[in-house]
Amino acid sequence: MSEDGTALPAGVDVVVVGAGITGASIAHHLARRGVSVVVLDRSPTPAAGATGRSGGMVRGYDPDPVIGDLARASLAAYRDPARWRSGRAPLRAVGAVTAADPAEEPALREAAARIAGSAHVVAGQAEVAGVRLAGGVALVEPEAGWVAPAEVAADWLAQARADGAVVRQGVRVLGVEDRGGRPVVRTDAGVLAAGVVVAAVGPWAAEPVPGLRPATPVRARSIQVTVVARPADAPAHPTFVDLRTGGYAKPVDADRTLIGLPHLVWDSSFDAPPDPGHARATLSALTAHFPWLTAAAHLDTIRATDAYGPSPADGLLDRTDVPHVWSVRGWNGGGVKTAPEAGRLVADACAADASSDLV
Repeated sequence: MSEDGTALPAGVDVVVVGAGITGASIAHHLARRGVSVVVLDRSPTPAAGATGRSGGMVRGYDPDPVIGDLARASLAAYRDPARWRSGRAPLRAVGAVTAADPAEEPALREAAARIAGSAHVVAGQAEVAGVRLAGGVALVEPEAGWVAPAEVAADWLAQARADGAVVRQGVRVLGVEDRGGRPVVRTDAGVLAAGVVVAAVGPWAAEPVPGLRPATPVRARSIQVTVVARPADAPAHPTFVDLRTGGYAKPVDADRTLIGLPHLVWDSSFDAPPDPGHARATLSALTAHFPWLTAAAHLDTIRATDAYGPSPADGLLDRTDVPHVWSVRGWNGGGVKTAPEAGRLVADACAADASSDLV
């Protein structure tokens, strides 16, 4: 029995392991197609892992063109209120500024043309939209911004349930094995047969249960952010990413800002304590772009982990040792901005695999 007291079905077309933002997107798109789907997650609440601690910044640009294509389609989904059960688009359209070395100006102009709309490049200016460029050029996307990842995942799971999906929280997958050419999923709430299993477990792909090990290694890498209170005289600002340092910032609300910097600690535990030295380095790096940070009150430092692996240039899914069992590629910190479109494409692939006669 699952945590809510109901039994799992004996069989299903697709089992999605993981109720974070990518797993929720996959389940939503599968259920919308009429595919029978069960979502399993070991946490009693959805988006309890890397999704729930993500900054949620979304924009149409990414240095990787494959990710950029996914991000542009996903940004359009985040802006469309018709796509959401709530009837409201989840995007907080505060805009986005991506700063880079001046040598990257031609590449940024090409990206702006692909994004279209009001996206444009700013060069030779000290500041844009309340962000100091510190000698760089910037790609400005006024229609971009941020979403609350846990809210997005919850909306997709609600839509999936309304379309017939079974979502079970608090169920731990113990293993997946081949039985007659199709997978069987063993859990602490029972056993169910599946046409296809897809694991969207984020950093936990680095330590998979039997049967869910991806062919391409996935590693967990630390992510740490700090939340500060903006001084009363600090200007409003868009989301911001500096490609030179990896530093980033997001306005959380009217008077708080989240700042971050890459934390290159590999194989990090999800519950590792915050790193004070990294928090100081983050503040120093972002002060070049937001001078008011020197007067900002520190509110919190949050540490988590995310999944990192090779770029998904050769596909979004990775094979495992069990036929018809797949692992979603690690998103290298970019899962939120790709989730709508990546989930749709993964759902397409899983639906086709579930209906195939190939063993």
